[in-house]
Amino acid sequence: MRRDRADATACARPVSVADGRCRPTPGGIVPKSIAHTPFMLLALPALLLGDALAATPSPMPSAALRHVDPALSAPFRDAVAAAMRVPGGTPALAAVIVQGDAAPWIDVQGRPRADRSIEADADTRFYIASQTKSFIGLLAAVLDARGEFPLSRTLADVWPALQLPAPADPRRISMADLLSHQEGLATDTLNVLAAHVREVPAAEYPALLASEVAPRAAGFRYANIGDLIYGAALEAATGRHWRDWLDAAVLRPLALDGVSSRSSTVPEAQLGWNHQWDGSQWRALRPKPDALMHAAGGLLASPNAMARWMQANLGIGDAGHALPAGAWQRSQRPIAQSKLADGEIDCNGYSLGWYTCSYRGQTALMHPGAYDGAVSVTVLVPSARAGLSLAANSDSAMEGLQLAMIKAFIGLATGQPGETGRLRKALAGYPANVQAKAAKRRAAIEQDRADPQWGGWRWRADAASLRACTGRYANALYGEMRVVQDDTGLVADVGALAMRLEPAQPGLFGASTSALEPPEPLRCDRGRIGWRGQAFVRQ
Repeated sequence: MRRDRADATACARPVSVADGRCRPTPGGIVPKSIAHTPFMLLALPALLLGDALAATPSPMPSAALRHVDPALSAPFRDAVAAAMRVPGGTPALAAVIVQGDAAPWIDVQGRPRADRSIEADADTRFYIASQTKSFIGLLAAVLDARGEFPLSRTLADVWPALQLPAPADPRRISMADLLSHQEGLATDTLNVLAAHVREVPAAEYPALLASEVAPRAAGFRYANIGDLIYGAALEAATGRHWRDWLDAAVLRPLALDGVSSRSSTVPEAQLGWNHQWDGSQWRALRPKPDALMHAAGGLLASPNAMARWMQANLGIGDAGHALPAGAWQRSQRPIAQSKLADGEIDCNGYSLGWYTCSYRGQTALMHPGAYDGAVSVTVLVPSARAGLSLAANSDSAMEGLQLAMIKAFIGLATGQPGETGRLRKALAGYPANVQAKAAKRRAAIEQDRADPQWGGWRWRADAASLRACTGRYANALYGEMRVVQDDTGLVADVGALAMRLEPAQPGLFGASTSALEPPEPLRCDRGRIGWRGQAFVRQ
């Protein structure tokens, strides 16, 4: 439900979330925003205490409202404020802390869109990317507990005629294998299609798995492919889209109305845009359309909703009562062995959407999310009944900062010394990291543009050459490519992917999806376009 202006303003102040709504919290302490995490490491999310996270939720006390301990929230309030002061850091930052039966601590600062005056609040929807996997993992555990779609079901059970490249065997790949990244398969094409180009219907998966997927060594390897296949298998077996299943079996029972799998349903004022910093200004990236909101990274979530999500996973209050207790246990218990560590935090297990990690002798569950212009992460510390969720609508060195904040949170929540110093050190280095990230982007573009394949960009295409490339082109895998001419040159659209074409050599164009991405070769010749190893034929 859309909140009126008075409520939205209130949500920008210290907030409590006890029933999925935001209310002013008298005297509450609200840390402003949050820092970042190296996403190389945030591909390592979260730590788990086995069944400790799945304890039966305890009822919320009816006594006077309690607040998160200031000793835990104050360092993050200061960190958020400091991060928001850094030019090019992020247009908006949200930080959420839950701790036992206390009202959640929520701080949201900045703007959902850098070039608009609307302020972000606790109902603003941030794109949480791969954090979607923990929601899908819980959905799978619920459907397994109910016997509606068992995790033991194999690909061959869903698609009896499915052929995979040897030695991959559909009879030996279960739904649990898919969701724990142990499916033994790899693909680039399916990832690109689902994340950047178009929705891939479930009916197309058997053919794509036969032609666009390769076998890989057995064991854990984090990727999107398993969740993508699970979403398609669920629809193929039940006739119901994963989004509809998630709404009915998880989001509505948990009262998570601030989580959306369709960007089209979010009011414009609440919809966060993603952003990239070019060194002097923000480049706003349009929110993902519904077609690209896939099962491995297809959710937008508000700070209010993430508070309730953490409470449900930690067994706090009534948030998790609507789902089978066994589902919580199944979704959080590690079943794969991961090997992700940086010398301080060690993420050595993975469940159905949560990493199991240890830091300074403490166990935590974690999962990050990262996409062009957006970075987020959630960490749960079962022994402290505490959790932290961070979301930023930029990717300006956000991964490293969020990782430092995660470590500090685990330490502070469990009484470890020295963690406020960690935050101060990370924040002191953050401005330089933001500048370095922008410089690295520029250097990558310059290096790519200097490649000999472009011939020095000396070709000046005349009007006839440009007209010769315009039109509609078809490809069995990517669908239709439409090339049109505007005031500045040629633009190509492939599904949801838009590219500007810059002439380089006769018939060769540099195709760029944004000013901050290196160009890739696109050839236009005699009624055909060649791009990413695919031929598009004029229609």
